[in-house]
Parts: sequence; structure tokens; C-alpha cells
Amino acid sequence: MEENTQKTASNHNMLLGLKLLIIIGISVLLLIPQFLIMNLISERQCTRNDAQRELAKSWGMDQHIEGPAVVIPGKEKNLYLFPESLDVTGDIQSQTLKRGIFEFSVYNAPIKLSGTFKCPKELYKRGLSDNSCEKSFLFIGLGDLRGLSENVTIKLNGVPCQVEPASSFAESPSNSGLVCSFDLSALLNGDTILFEITLPIKGIDGLYFAPVGNSTSVSLTSDWGDPSFQGNFLPTQREVNDNGFKAVWKVMALNRDYGQIATNSYSWESMMNGSELGVNLCIPVDQYQQTTRTVKYAILIIILTFAVVFFVEVRRKTNVHIVQYILIGIALLLFYTLLLSFSEHLLFVISYAIAALMTIGLITVFMAAILKDKKTALVVGGLLTLLYIFIFVLLQLESYALLAGSLGLFVILAAAMYATVKIRRQRS
Repeated sequence: MEENTQKTASNHNMLLGLKLLIIIGISVLLLIPQFLIMNLISERQCTRNDAQRELAKSWGMDQHIEGPAVVIPGKEKNLYLFPESLDVTGDIQSQTLKRGIFEFSVYNAPIKLSGTFKCPKELYKRGLSDNSCEKSFLFIGLGDLRGLSENVTIKLNGVPCQVEPASSFAESPSNSGLVCSFDLSALLNGDTILFEITLPIKGIDGLYFAPVGNSTSVSLTSDWGDPSFQGNFLPTQREVNDNGFKAVWKVMALNRDYGQIATNSYSWESMMNGSELGVNLCIPVDQYQQTTRTVKYAILIIILTFAVVFFVEVRRKTNVHIVQYILIGIALLLFYTLLLSFSEHLLFVISYAIAALMTIGLITVFMAAILKDKKTALVVGGLLTLLYIFIFVLLQLESYALLAGSLGLFVILAAAMYATVKIRRQRS
């Protein structure tokens, strides 16, 4: 009789072990739909990017203001003479535009550039041609000419100049920009040329400047309360709050990798892009990035939920069918498609709460029907609620996510060990 009891217990333990292996196998197989959900997020993100590009075609891309510089035809190479001083001021006024279901931050920014040109001594040693004075012109690069909302004004020593697109000048360093005539002879005679440039531009997301002056000062204000300062130089002064930001950059020629006189043997784009500074107005972490980060924790939620269900099954000696485990796993994965769908229309926090409540409610009701015990089902639902709260906290911590996640998993593992020991004692 005792031998039969031992055999029955042994067979039961073997069946539980086999079932546990099957549950682990199901968890691994559920990685396939998790991968498909990641692809779905990428597709939706690509759709959003396509909508952003469509909007930018009519509004203007992110703007890169490069210059001004005097382009001087030489005997062998064209020369680029950069300003002695450059002061940039601008007030970036942001607004939100919709394209379909997507929203994008765009801006209007009247930018003013002022400063001086002086003739450095080494310019005479660069081999000027006979027609250098006649063919010299002032050039200023602009990322997207479609972003010009009004006429551009350029004044040299207080005299307005006729502005033309750079594409009409064969010697222009870039086709995306503006040019005007420049009296090089006055500069060679030792005169200082003062310039004033007004650029009423529009753009999407970012605004960047190349600090081409021997000394460059950039001062920007905006009503955007969450700026991302980017580029090769950070602001020397900044003030950021919910109502907007103020930022000031100070850059010297010694901070760059090109001097005040350059030649066209170097790519204009590489020189400018290698020294840019600026600000980005886009949302640092959008709903797609947050959803992607959430999906990465899917396998953790699935395994822990299955573990809770398995412990409940063993403790209550109630059989939960493998198919029912699969259905629970599908419900857990459905949370991410719900989150993705809601987050395209609502705030991520609200979307997360709605998707989590729907998933927890579905699984709790399902467990109550399986176990015929509402109290135990509510306990499972409560544990699942704590798990979703834990994942949400990890998403918000960012820099401390690894530390908090490691500590949380340690606590969960300790609780699982305690639960298995308690079940073992009850069975013995």
C-alpha cells in the first residue's frame, strides 16, 4: 500500500515536471509573436516617419544654417573666408501639426545673423586671381529653402543686397543656400565689412548652426519646454522650464578643426557638419520607443505569470490545461498590441493603464472560471497588477532601470524559492 502511494506520488511529480517543461516550451514559442509585435511597431514607426517626410515637403525639413562665408575664386582653388565675429539670435516659436493620426512639432524662427569681415594677412598669400574681386560673393547655406517663410534681407555696411539662390552660382559650395554680391576690394583695402542677415525660416524638429566666426555667439529662446541640445558644442548658459528655454553658446575658432580661411579642397558639408551646434524640439522618447522598450519585458511577464498559475495549480491541486496556458500567453501578448493602438491616440501613461487593466481583467476572470475560486483569481490578478506596475516603473527610471530591475528580479526569485519550499512542506 505504501509502495503504491510512493509510486503514485512519483508519477505525479513526473507529470508535474513534464508539464513544467511544456510550459517552458510554450514560453519560448511565444517569443515568435513577440518578434512579430516588434516588427509591427517598426512598421508603424516607418508610417509615422513617412508622414513626417510628407509634412516636411510642404513645411520644411530641420534647418542647418551654415555661414556666412565669402567665396573668393583663386588661381587654383576657391577660398572661403569666414567672419571675424558672428552673433546669432533667434526666437523659436513651436507649434503642433497633424498628419493623419500623427502629431509633429514644427517651428517658426526669425533668425538674425550679424558680425564683421576683416581681411587677414594670410589672404594675400593665397594666390588671388585677377578676377577675384569681381567674382567674389557672400554665401550662406540653408538646409531647406522651402522653409523660408518671408523674404531674406542681407545688408553689407548697412546697404541692402540682392539675394539669389545659390544654385544660380557655379562656384557656390552648395546648391542649398543663398548668395549675394560682395565687394572684396574694400576688404583688401583694409576696410571692415559689417553684415546683417535676417532669415525668417520654418522647420521641423531641429535647428542647427555652424560656428564659422573667429568668435561665435548663438543665443536662442523658445516656448518649447523639453529641448535636446545637440551637436559638437553644448550651451555655456541654459535655462529650461515648462514655459520654454533660453540657451547661449560661445565658440572660438580654436574649438573647430578648420581655420578662418579654407579651400574647396575640403568638402563644405564635412567642415560644417563637423562643427555644428543646435537644438532639437522633437519628443525625446515617443510612444513607439516606449512601446518597444515595454515589449522587451514580454518574456519576463509571461514566465512570471505562468509561474504564478503553475504554483496556484500545484497548491490547489487543480489541473490547468496546456491550452489554457497558451490562451493566457496570448492574452499577455495582446497587451502590447493594445498598448501600441491606444498610444497612437492617447498619452502613453493612459494607454499603458488601459491596456494593463484590460489584460489583467481578462486573465482574472479567466482564472476565476478555471479555478472556481474568485479569491484566488483576485490574488493572481493582484500579482499581475504589481508586475505591470513594476515594468512601468522600470520604463520611467531609464538610467537606474538596470539597478531597479536587478533588485526586483532578486526579490521575485526569492519569493518563488519561498513558494516552492512552502509547497514542498505542504505536500510532505
